[in-house]
Amino acid sequence: MTLDDFVQRITAINRAWKTAGDDSDPYVNQHIAKQLQEQKSAWQVEFYRTYPKLVWFKADLENHPDGEVFSVRFGERAVLSSDGDIKWNAEHIPRYLLQNLLTETEFRSATQPKNELCL
Repeated sequence: MTLDDFVQRITAINRAWKTAGDDSDPYVNQHIAKQLQEQKSAWQVEFYRTYPKLVWFKADLENHPDGEVFSVRFGERAVLSSDGDIKWNAEHIPRYLLQNLLTETEFRSATQPKNELCL
């Protein structure tokens, strides 16, 4: 799967997760939304593991000063999403999910910038 494919897939499920979270049906806004978030996070980790020299997780301190949310970065290259948005990241992932999905060694490596390695 290409870098663009990963970004497209992650962006699409992120939008579905947000839509489900806003649904008035408690089953949808709790159970389905949680499943979509977990799938998105799994794909973000798969993206990192597929491109470990290009992808990293950057703490989004601007929007989350507590450091509990990471932006999934992939170099200086932008990706155009299917709905026309220019994407500089593959959405965000909470620290607790990232630490649950990665080994401790992977987490340390994955949170180191790889700016010099662009596509």
